[in-house]
Order: sequence, then C-alpha cells, then structure tokens
Amino acid sequence: MTTAANATTIAHLADAPAEDRLASAIALVARQFPDRTAIVANAGGEARRVIDYATLTAAIMKLEGELAAARPVGIVARAKRVESLVVIAAACGREHVPVAFLAEDARDLVGELRDWVPLDDSLVLPAAAAAGPRREFETVPPQVVVATSGTSGPPKLVDHSWDSLLAAARLAEQWHGRGWLLVYDATRWAGLQVWLQAMLTAGRLVVPASRDPDLVAKACVDEDVSILPATPTLLRRLIASGDRAVVSTMKLDRITLGGEATDAQLLEQAKQLFPNAKITHVYATTELGEVFRVTDSQAGFPIEWIGRPLPGGVRLSMRRDGELLVQLSRDTAEVATGDLVERRGKRFEFTGRRSDVIVVGGAKVFPKRVEEILRGVPGIADARVYGLPSAITGELVAAEIVIHEPLPAGTTPDQVRAASLAVCRERLEAHGVPRVVDVVKKLTLTAAGKIPRR
Repeated sequence: MTTAANATTIAHLADAPAEDRLASAIALVARQFPDRTAIVANAGGEARRVIDYATLTAAIMKLEGELAAARPVGIVARAKRVESLVVIAAACGREHVPVAFLAEDARDLVGELRDWVPLDDSLVLPAAAAAGPRREFETVPPQVVVATSGTSGPPKLVDHSWDSLLAAARLAEQWHGRGWLLVYDATRWAGLQVWLQAMLTAGRLVVPASRDPDLVAKACVDEDVSILPATPTLLRRLIASGDRAVVSTMKLDRITLGGEATDAQLLEQAKQLFPNAKITHVYATTELGEVFRVTDSQAGFPIEWIGRPLPGGVRLSMRRDGELLVQLSRDTAEVATGDLVERRGKRFEFTGRRSDVIVVGGAKVFPKRVEEILRGVPGIADARVYGLPSAITGELVAAEIVIHEPLPAGTTPDQVRAASLAVCRERLEAHGVPRVVDVVKKLTLTAAGKIPRR
C-alpha cells in the first residue's frame, strides 16, 4: 500500500469502534487493492491456496447479512481454515454478535455456551439458527471468548471485549503490508493476535502446511515473510533442524517470541543467524492479554521492573517463592501467574511454570534449567525434561534428547547420551540428574507449539 493509503487506513481504524475495526480494515484494502493477497494457506505444500482481500470482504458481507437476519445469541467458530476464522470474527464484530474460538482440546467446553450456534468452514448458518433464541444487541455488549491452552490445568473459557482483544495491535505505518508467519494455533490467544495484526495492517498472512522446520523455512522464503511470531520451542527447532541453506536465506525483520520463557542461548543463536532481525519476547496470557514486551534481546526482564509502573500502568511483583504477580492497573487486583522467576545478575529470568516443577524426595527440580544444560552439550539439538511417578521419591527426572544430524565422524548417539549425563552430574545436584534419558527423532509439541512437561 502507498503511504497515503496507509495513513487513511490508520485514521479510519483509530476512529472506528473496536468491534468494527477488523471488517473495516479488510474492506478498505479490498476497495483500493482487491487482488492483494491476504492469506496464503498451506504455504510450502502442494495444496497452496491464496485468498485475496476482495474475496474476504465478499464473504464477510454475506455472513453479516445472515447474522443480521438470524440475530443468534452467539457464534462458536468451528472452522478449520484460517480465512474462515477471519470472516467469522469480522462479521460477528460488525454485527455485535458474541463469538467463541475453541481449540480442539477445548471443544467439550461448548456446553458452557448455551444456545450459541456453531459455524464451520461453509460459513452458512444452520437452519436451526433462525428458529433459536435471538439476542438483544442493545443490552449486552459483544464479547470474544477464547479457551486457555491448558498449560497448568484443563482448558477454560475466558471472556474478552474487542477492546482487550485488540489492545496489543500495532497500527503504525511501519507495520503495514508485511508478511506474517502463522505457526500458532489460529484459535488460541497467540494465534488470534497474529492474524488480527496481519489483517488490521493490510498484511499477508502465511500459514505453512505444517510445522516441519524445512517446510516452515521454505514457506518463509517463498512467501517473503518478514515477521516471525513463534514459541521459543518452534524457533529452536527451526534453527537446529531446518535446512540451513534455506534458513540462511530467510529475510526476517522481526522475531516475536511468546508462549514460553526463552533463554540466553536461543537468543544468541537467533541473533547470529538473523542479524538484521529485531527480537522481542512478549509476556502474555489468555486471561490477561499482553502484559509486557522485552526488546533488548536478553532473557528475562530488568530487575527495575519489579514494583515500578510499566507503560500502560502494569505493575509486577513476586511472592517469596518467586511466583510472578501481575496487576494490570490500580483498579484491578494482583493476579498470580503461575510463572516462577529468579534473579540472575541485573535480570529476573523465568525458571518455569509452578505446575512444571518436579519434586524428587521433597526437593524441587526446574525442568527448564535441566533442558538448558542438556542443550549446551555438543551433539544435542533439543531436549525435553519432565517428571515420572516414583513409588520411592514421588517423582523422578526424565529427559528426551534430539541428536544433531549429522554427528561428527566417530561419534554415536550413545556417546552423546553418556556425555549429557556426565554434564548433568557435574552441574546439578543429585536429585536433578535425569534417571531416564531417551534419544528421540523429534520432540512432540502441544497444539500450542510448546513442550509438554506432564
């Protein structure tokens, strides 16, 4: 888009109600550049599909008409295609219809959304919707319901307003017309943030056919992706296992990490491989939204942030056991995040989730710390540490390691495994040394792209 077109879009969106902004932004681009690519689905694969802004706008307008006629109590988005999710969100926002995005592992929560109407990729309201309960839009504000990832327990539903959903969106001109990669689950908070940001700024959303590192790298290069939002786990896999000849040609301007704590080793690897990319670590939760951003390419956050108001009025504090507490404003209560931090020099660094801690005979072991040690062992590309039940100690520390391929001549996976145990015995107390170490081809990730530790 031209500078003038960008300025027009920004001014229009700033004046529009939050619930209208997504549909308005897409319609503005469609009027000026109808053939502009909005979404590239299955990028890097044989079933690559391109959706332009004009097609999105036509689908949004059609669904708006159906919603206006049926006036359903709410919509449950059951679509699997990202373009369908965008259409549902935009149309529901414009028509003031509540909408829920439920990931696969949260589908059984639909019973809590009484009388809400499911809507799939057909984008056609079921006939029963017209005969069901109708909503009085004037008395109940529209909301967006998102399920938590279930990192520290069963998924649960969280209500958001459109204002809170879009609070972290960057609308400045520098964000317009960029290529965004979507490797998060599109129905979870992080995924929603990515595709909303892309569509609000006339961007191009690139959805790879899978999370295979070679395919992700190919999609980034083929589709000219400049912004890579991902979990540290997915970035680590891309760096360690992606085709280096392809990865080295990726032209990233920004890398935004979220969903998990990152570490200094990964940040250094990313800086070496993508020297021109600005690296940001976002701390956010489904319940709170975005809390803060760290932009200095270092792990954790400065010690000065504890007890001092951050931009936007957020205050951070911590319990005696290191659990991070967040107060979004003076008018809200402190929220226990479940994330543990500890001071290391002039930074507070995340040591993991409270629910991830392994208790061995009464002694605590932080999986993240053990994983960092394992990843530093020559020949290990990645690692996962988790607890196994034990009748004697309560739990035992177990690990899975992924071996670099190819290994140097004369080195075997068994030798790397033995070296990993030797390093752990040297650097950890006895209760923290893994009792089980399995060599695996790749780590299994959760639907949210994180390492499961239970």
